Order: sequence, then C-alpha cells, then structure tokens
Amino acid sequence: MAMDRAAEGRGIDWEDIHRRLAGWAAALERGWVPDEETTRRILHRRGLELAKPPVLEDDGDILEYMEFTVGQERYGFETAAVTEVLALNRLTTVPKAPSFIAGLTTVRGQVLPLVHLGRLLDLGAVPSSELRRVVVLGQAQAPGQSGGALGLLVTSIVGVSRMPRAKVQAPPSVVTGRQRHYLVGVVPPHLALLDAQRLLADPDLTVEGRSVARSG
Repeated sequence: MAMDRAAEGRGIDWEDIHRRLAGWAAALERGWVPDEETTRRILHRRGLELAKPPVLEDDGDILEYMEFTVGQERYGFETAAVTEVLALNRLTTVPKAPSFIAGLTTVRGQVLPLVHLGRLLDLGAVPSSELRRVVVLGQAQAPGQSGGALGLLVTSIVGVSRMPRAKVQAPPSVVTGRQRHYLVGVVPPHLALLDAQRLLADPDLTVEGRSVARSG
C-alpha cells in the first residue's frame, strides 16, 4: 500500500499545479476580467437596473413639478397648475402698463396677458429677447372677458420631475419682496417653487379693457 501511494505521488504534476495556482493569484491581484459571455450578462443586468424608475421614499404625498429657467435662475410650478406651454409668436404691448406686463397675445382666439417674470421677481437684467417660451396658468377667456388665465414669459423649459413633498424646504429668510410673496418653497439644491394660484389672484397682473391687435 505504501508503494501504491508513492506511485500516486509520482503521477501528480506538482509543478503544473503550483504554476496554475500562481497564475490564479496573479489574476486576482490584477482584477478579475470576465469572458465575453459573462461580460454581456453583466451589462444586460446593469442595463435593466438603470432602466428601473427611481424609488421614491414616500409615495403617499408626491410633488410633481415643471421646471423652467428665467435667465440663469431655476423656477417651478406644480404640473397641475400649468395649462400648457407655448412658443411666443405674437405680442402686443399695453401702453402705460407696469414694466412687468410684457403685453397681450391671443391663444386660439382668446386673450392672454403676458408677464415678464424676470421683472416681476426683480431678477435684474433679463433681456426680453431671451424670453421666448410661455407658461400658461389657468384658462384663457374670450375677448371682452376678464381674468382667468396668465402667461409667464420664461427662458427655457427644463422638464417635469417628481419628489416627496416633505423634501420641499421653507423659503429662506433672505428672500424678500415679490419673490417672497410668490414663493412656496425651495426644491434642493436651488429651485424656487412658485405659487400659481397667488399669481392668478394678483390684481396687478390682470389687463382689462385692452384691445388685442396682432403684431409680428
């Protein structure tokens, strides 16, 4: 029996085994490199994970808001308050109107007052030529009727996002003036959420008794 064990020992290529062990150790130190099929499966799993919608921490009270820019500043409204978003095509100025009243336009034959949001919020110099998008709040009225809708001139539309409402922060104390009046809260890191109903109810933003003419 001792002779059989000796024969078995002579039949094992210990040098080959040590060489393979050394190769595996070197591969582990370099980092594991999967073969082509394994790589394909890993990338497929990662793609499925990335395609999953983000899981919100609290699905009981979710804020969905539309983000837009005015100059370099970021603002938002709850999507439920936004009627539509338009490209600015025609604008008729209103004589003797406050500087933040940009003018009037028509939407499918109905009158829509337009507000220069940069001037309304005292943002400094935001050129009117940059404000080529209109965020419409409320419902437009037929000529001769008052109130009901408002168009806000903005620079660009960023998109729609969702987050737990509990994450909205209170307005900072340093915000004053009209911004404070219209501000609901802050969406981190630096988006100001505006109150659409407060804007619609503001008598300073209504334009009544004005004829609407088309202008290029």
